[in-house]
Amino acid sequence: MATVSPVIDRTIAKIPRVIWEACATNSEAINALPISEQWGLAASVQASGTFGGATVVMQHSNDGTNWFTGKDLQGDNISLTADGIAEFSLSSAYIRPAISGGSGDDVDVIVVFRGLY
Repeated sequence: MATVSPVIDRTIAKIPRVIWEACATNSEAINALPISEQWGLAASVQASGTFGGATVVMQHSNDGTNWFTGKDLQGDNISLTADGIAEFSLSSAYIRPAISGGSGDDVDVIVVFRGLY
């Protein structure tokens, strides 16, 4: 088991991408990203890799302790069970992916933020 921490990457046109690599159901922890300044006026999340029956949800928190599943622009929970992408807006203080229900899963989660930063 490993701890997965977010890595901020700006190599593509200086657009902030946050990458959590190799998320798995048996990950010891998937660390959250504190949202600084005005990131997240608009955002998208992409999950891809080996799902092995797993579900990836995006969780949001304003205190870093209590976590809730984020919603897409249509008001539906962000929940991916195969390679996919969802758009959302964000005003919470923290964000993280959570993965459950799989075996042999290995999923990369990438969030791209638009807005002021």
